[in-house]
Amino acid sequence: MANTQATFGFRHIGYLPGGAPDYQLATGLIASANTTKIFRGDPVVLDATTGKVQQAANNTVNIFGIFDGCMYTPVGGTPQWSPMWPGAGAASDPTAYIINAPNALFMAAALNTSIVTANIGENVGFAIGTGNTANGFSAATVDQSTLNTTNTLPFRVVQPVTSQGNFAVVGNGNDPSTPYGWCIVAFNNQNYKQLTGVA
Repeated sequence: MANTQATFGFRHIGYLPGGAPDYQLATGLIASANTTKIFRGDPVVLDATTGKVQQAANNTVNIFGIFDGCMYTPVGGTPQWSPMWPGAGAASDPTAYIINAPNALFMAAALNTSIVTANIGENVGFAIGTGNTANGFSAATVDQSTLNTTNTLPFRVVQPVTSQGNFAVVGNGNDPSTPYGWCIVAFNNQNYKQLTGVA
């Protein structure tokens, strides 16, 4: 059955074999003046000047992790958790929660052409997309046009999602022969998995 385009960002689904599960979330601050929305499932980076969390640009080569919500205090309000940073309204810098365990696995949809079995082991970038303000979820996808052996790409293809295998899905997303298929990726060029130190 042909896939229907459906984006949900980078959804954490488990860990690479041999690695201990790590359910701890990293934290960081988002600048309260940052007007760019950050959605749950978005790749994020640390600002080189301030060290604060921000949404990653398309195909950023080094990422900090995947955004998993934030806690902020609205002006004149009480602290609240949100699946997204709305880009305004905080009385002080919000606290971001980040999935950055080096052995984490994520499911994501392809931007267009599906990832296939022949792509296992290749590296891949992403397209950030426009997130859903109604539910706070990301529209980030893997960008199959970037598939390569280039060591600076942020993700490594683990496998396409099909109706069989370790990450079987019934229904949408499991047909790699049509566009918008889903795949499993791991971090490749991430703050804790790159060889060059972060300046």
